[in-house]
Amino acid sequence: MTGDSPSQRDGRMKQEEGTVMRFGLFIMGTESGTYQDILEQVQVAEELGFDGVWLGERHFEHGQLLYSSPFHAAAAMAAKTDRIRIGTAGRILALDHPIHVAEDAATLDILSGGRLDLGVTRAGLDERFHQIFERPLEDTRQGQFEEALEIIVKAWTCERFSYEGRYYQIPEISVLPKPLQEPRPPIYLVAVSRRTMAFAAQKGYPVFIGALQTPRELKETLTFYWQTFREAGHNGVAVDLPVNRFLYVGESKPKAREEIAEPFWSFIQHKAPDLKLALQGKYGEKGFRLERFLEDFCIFGDPDLCVTRIKELQDIGVSYLMCTLNFITMEHKLCLKSMERFATEVMPHFKEAPHGELLAGVTR
Repeated sequence: MTGDSPSQRDGRMKQEEGTVMRFGLFIMGTESGTYQDILEQVQVAEELGFDGVWLGERHFEHGQLLYSSPFHAAAAMAAKTDRIRIGTAGRILALDHPIHVAEDAATLDILSGGRLDLGVTRAGLDERFHQIFERPLEDTRQGQFEEALEIIVKAWTCERFSYEGRYYQIPEISVLPKPLQEPRPPIYLVAVSRRTMAFAAQKGYPVFIGALQTPRELKETLTFYWQTFREAGHNGVAVDLPVNRFLYVGESKPKAREEIAEPFWSFIQHKAPDLKLALQGKYGEKGFRLERFLEDFCIFGDPDLCVTRIKELQDIGVSYLMCTLNFITMEHKLCLKSMERFATEVMPHFKEAPHGELLAGVTR
């Protein structure tokens, strides 16, 4: 169903047995980091044992967050790594024709040696994306998104196909290249609405679960997804549901709070309009404060605090944590240090064995 390799399936079986948890790195830019710095960071992440790296799609004034060309950046990351999986979270389908997406993604899968995870989303974080590219947001309907997904899968898995839908009409064609992974690379959906969540579960697509959900909300979301998934007949099929969390690991709780408080607040206020709007709607004026965020969804502290908070997530069924450890408002060296602390002092608590043998040459 998901096009996973045997190693991925084995990894998920171990998760179900409660022995391991998988960790992905959602990697934005940093205040002082260049593209070359980010490429080097991905190499370090692979050495430290992260399972995957995930890239968003950003345009115009949001370009600092990276990336306006996620497939190009992913190809560069693939060229500098050997093991780590490389994913998009997510490619904005409304801004391009699905055949273009299928061709580019298949090429990336081949160049990466079969390491692509294609994450897709219906809309961008800013309405201007759609205005400038002449894809009005009001025209990016759910049905169009679903048709685009169907076309991508057909392009990857059919020698020849035609398509007659409401939004796309494609004569009989053969799309090349075909991806390396069989039957296809995994496809993940950004599911903000319950409708998209239900569609994903019914079709067997894994979803990204947003960073703002409290543990209680997260448990409800997981219950809804898996119930819908089973009702659709997908029993026996294992998929990842990456849960995003904002993370910062310091030497101590006070030090972590001192280093992250101002950069994170600045990030929310000035660099993440979608998150700011969502938080204002969720908490209102009185609840829009850092202390509330720390209680509900941010994990900022020393390694022990991080282990405790992640175990709480594991207890409600989270087996893949997508870690946002980079912030465009924070110095690159601090983000890198936090990532290394997380990998060396937190991740080993959730793996079968520490990754000590992988750390040679990593500067701390």
